[in-house]
Amino acid sequence: MNETIIKPYSFEKKWIAVYTRSRYEKKVADELSEKGITTYLPLIKTLRQWSDRKKWVEIPLFRSYVFVNIDLPNLRKALEASGTVYIVKFEGHPAIIPNKQIEDLKALLGSSLDFEISTDEFKQGERVQVTHGPLFGFQGTFVEYKGKKRVMLRIDAVGQSLLVEISTSWLISC
Repeated sequence: MNETIIKPYSFEKKWIAVYTRSRYEKKVADELSEKGITTYLPLIKTLRQWSDRKKWVEIPLFRSYVFVNIDLPNLRKALEASGTVYIVKFEGHPAIIPNKQIEDLKALLGSSLDFEISTDEFKQGERVQVTHGPLFGFQGTFVEYKGKKRVMLRIDAVGQSLLVEISTSWLISC
Protein backbone atom coordinates (compact mmCIF):
# COMPACT_ATOMS: atom_id res chain seq x y z
CA MET A 1 0.00 0.00 0.00
CA ASN A 2 1.13 3.53 -0.72
CA GLU A 3 -0.67 5.37 2.06
CA THR A 4 1.07 8.22 3.76
CA ILE A 5 1.08 8.27 7.53
CA ILE A 6 0.13 11.40 9.47
CA LYS A 7 3.00 12.77 11.51
CA PRO A 8 2.15 13.33 15.18
CA TYR A 9 0.84 16.81 15.99
CA SER A 10 0.27 17.67 12.32
CA PHE A 11 -1.99 20.71 11.95
CA GLU A 12 -2.09 20.41 8.18
CA LYS A 13 -5.43 19.17 6.85
CA LYS A 14 -5.34 15.80 5.10
CA TRP A 15 -7.97 13.61 3.45
CA ILE A 16 -8.82 10.61 5.61
CA ALA A 17 -11.45 7.89 5.12
CA VAL A 18 -14.07 7.38 7.82
CA TYR A 19 -15.84 4.01 7.92
CA THR A 20 -19.57 4.27 8.70
CA ARG A 21 -22.42 2.00 9.60
CA SER A 22 -24.20 0.51 6.60
CA ARG A 23 -26.35 3.11 4.81
CA TYR A 24 -25.23 5.95 7.14
CA GLU A 25 -22.88 7.63 4.68
CA LYS A 26 -25.12 10.62 3.88
CA LYS A 27 -26.09 11.13 7.53
CA VAL A 28 -22.44 11.06 8.65
CA ALA A 29 -21.37 13.45 5.85
CA ASP A 30 -24.19 15.88 6.72
CA GLU A 31 -23.47 15.79 10.46
CA LEU A 32 -19.73 16.31 9.96
CA SER A 33 -20.40 19.20 7.55
CA GLU A 34 -22.66 20.80 10.17
CA LYS A 35 -19.71 20.59 12.61
CA GLY A 36 -17.56 22.52 10.12
CA ILE A 37 -15.58 19.52 8.85
CA THR A 38 -15.00 19.39 5.10
CA THR A 39 -16.37 16.12 3.73
CA TYR A 40 -16.53 14.42 0.37
CA LEU A 41 -19.06 11.69 -0.30
CA PRO A 42 -18.78 10.53 -3.92
CA LEU A 43 -22.27 9.69 -5.18
CA ILE A 44 -23.47 8.00 -8.37
CA LYS A 45 -26.95 7.93 -9.87
CA THR A 46 -28.50 4.54 -10.41
CA LEU A 47 -31.95 3.34 -11.46
CA ARG A 48 -33.63 1.36 -8.68
CA GLN A 49 -36.59 -0.95 -9.25
CA TRP A 50 -39.35 -1.37 -6.67
CA SER A 51 -42.40 -3.56 -7.12
CA ASP A 52 -44.54 -0.56 -8.13
CA ARG A 53 -42.05 1.89 -9.69
CA LYS A 54 -38.58 2.74 -10.90
CA LYS A 55 -36.65 5.70 -9.56
CA TRP A 56 -33.24 7.31 -10.08
CA VAL A 57 -31.42 7.55 -6.75
CA GLU A 58 -27.99 8.74 -5.66
CA ILE A 59 -25.97 6.12 -3.82
CA PRO A 60 -22.43 6.26 -2.40
CA LEU A 61 -19.72 5.17 -4.80
CA PHE A 62 -17.91 3.43 -1.92
CA ARG A 63 -20.31 1.88 0.55
CA SER A 64 -19.68 2.77 4.20
CA TYR A 65 -16.96 5.35 3.47
CA VAL A 66 -16.94 9.14 3.80
CA PHE A 67 -13.81 11.18 3.13
CA VAL A 68 -12.96 14.01 5.55
CA ASN A 69 -10.40 16.78 5.18
CA ILE A 70 -9.17 17.31 8.74
CA ASP A 71 -6.06 17.81 10.85
CA LEU A 72 -4.89 15.32 13.49
CA PRO A 73 -5.87 17.36 16.60
CA ASN A 74 -9.49 17.48 15.37
CA LEU A 75 -9.68 13.87 14.20
CA ARG A 76 -11.71 12.88 17.26
CA LYS A 77 -14.53 15.16 16.04
CA ALA A 78 -14.97 12.90 13.01
CA LEU A 79 -15.64 9.97 15.33
CA GLU A 80 -18.33 11.86 17.24
CA ALA A 81 -20.82 11.77 14.35
CA SER A 82 -23.56 9.22 14.91
CA GLY A 83 -23.04 6.35 12.51
CA THR A 84 -19.25 6.65 12.40
CA VAL A 85 -17.54 3.35 13.18
CA TYR A 86 -13.80 4.08 12.87
CA ILE A 87 -11.06 5.99 11.08
CA VAL A 88 -9.31 3.92 8.40
CA LYS A 89 -5.76 3.28 9.61
CA PHE A 90 -2.53 1.88 8.24
CA GLU A 91 0.08 0.58 10.70
CA GLY A 92 -1.84 2.15 13.58
CA HIS A 93 -1.96 5.66 12.09
CA PRO A 94 -4.77 7.31 10.10
CA ALA A 95 -4.25 6.53 6.40
CA ILE A 96 -3.97 9.66 4.29
CA ILE A 97 -5.55 9.78 0.86
CA PRO A 98 -3.48 12.01 -1.44
CA ASN A 99 -5.22 15.21 -2.61
CA LYS A 100 -4.55 14.12 -6.20
CA GLN A 101 -6.65 10.97 -5.75
CA ILE A 102 -9.58 12.97 -4.38
CA GLU A 103 -9.29 15.48 -7.26
CA ASP A 104 -9.06 12.64 -9.82
CA LEU A 105 -12.12 11.02 -8.29
CA LYS A 106 -14.07 14.29 -8.49
CA ALA A 107 -13.01 14.74 -12.13
CA LEU A 108 -14.04 11.20 -13.00
CA LEU A 109 -17.48 11.57 -11.41
CA GLY A 110 -17.93 14.93 -13.16
CA SER A 111 -17.20 13.38 -16.55
CA SER A 112 -19.43 11.24 -18.76
CA LEU A 113 -16.95 8.35 -18.89
CA ASP A 114 -18.12 4.83 -18.09
CA PHE A 115 -16.34 3.13 -15.22
CA GLU A 116 -16.61 0.13 -12.95
CA ILE A 117 -15.73 -0.38 -9.30
CA SER A 118 -13.53 -3.29 -8.39
CA THR A 119 -11.94 -4.66 -5.25
CA ASP A 120 -9.85 -7.06 -7.33
CA GLU A 121 -6.10 -6.84 -7.10
CA PHE A 122 -4.39 -6.49 -10.46
CA LYS A 123 -0.88 -7.26 -11.59
CA GLN A 124 1.23 -4.14 -11.47
CA GLY A 125 0.86 -2.39 -14.83
CA GLU A 126 2.48 0.54 -16.51
CA ARG A 127 1.78 3.96 -14.96
CA VAL A 128 -0.01 6.21 -17.44
CA GLN A 129 -1.28 9.76 -17.69
CA VAL A 130 -4.34 10.93 -19.65
CA THR A 131 -3.47 13.56 -22.28
CA HIS A 132 -6.95 14.41 -23.66
CA GLY A 133 -10.57 14.65 -22.62
CA PRO A 134 -12.30 15.27 -19.30
CA LEU A 135 -9.65 13.40 -17.30
CA PHE A 136 -6.70 15.36 -18.71
CA GLY A 137 -3.76 15.02 -16.30
CA PHE A 138 -5.27 12.00 -14.51
CA GLN A 139 -2.65 9.39 -13.56
CA GLY A 140 -3.35 5.73 -13.04
CA THR A 141 -2.30 2.23 -13.98
CA PHE A 142 -2.96 0.74 -17.40
CA VAL A 143 -4.72 -2.62 -17.10
CA GLU A 144 -6.69 -5.02 -19.22
CA TYR A 145 -9.86 -6.08 -17.46
CA LYS A 146 -12.70 -8.15 -18.92
CA GLY A 147 -10.99 -7.96 -22.31
CA LYS A 148 -10.94 -4.15 -22.41
CA LYS A 149 -8.11 -1.68 -21.95
CA ARG A 150 -8.71 0.57 -18.96
CA VAL A 151 -7.02 3.00 -16.60
CA MET A 152 -7.23 2.07 -12.94
CA LEU A 153 -7.35 4.59 -10.10
CA ARG A 154 -6.61 2.78 -6.85
CA ILE A 155 -7.92 4.24 -3.58
CA ASP A 156 -5.73 2.20 -1.24
CA ALA A 157 -7.24 3.47 2.00
CA VAL A 158 -10.61 1.92 1.15
CA GLY A 159 -9.21 -1.04 -0.81
CA GLN A 160 -11.07 -0.28 -4.01
CA SER A 161 -10.28 0.62 -7.60
CA LEU A 162 -12.10 2.57 -10.29
CA LEU A 163 -11.66 1.23 -13.81
CA VAL A 164 -12.17 3.75 -16.61
CA GLU A 165 -12.41 2.66 -20.23
CA ILE A 166 -10.35 5.09 -22.28
CA SER A 167 -8.73 5.24 -25.71
CA THR A 168 -5.05 4.29 -25.63
CA SER A 169 -4.36 7.19 -27.99
CA TRP A 170 -5.17 9.49 -25.06
CA LEU A 171 -2.46 7.97 -22.85
CA ILE A 172 1.27 8.47 -22.36
CA SER A 173 3.67 6.65 -20.05
CA CYS A 174 4.60 8.36 -16.80
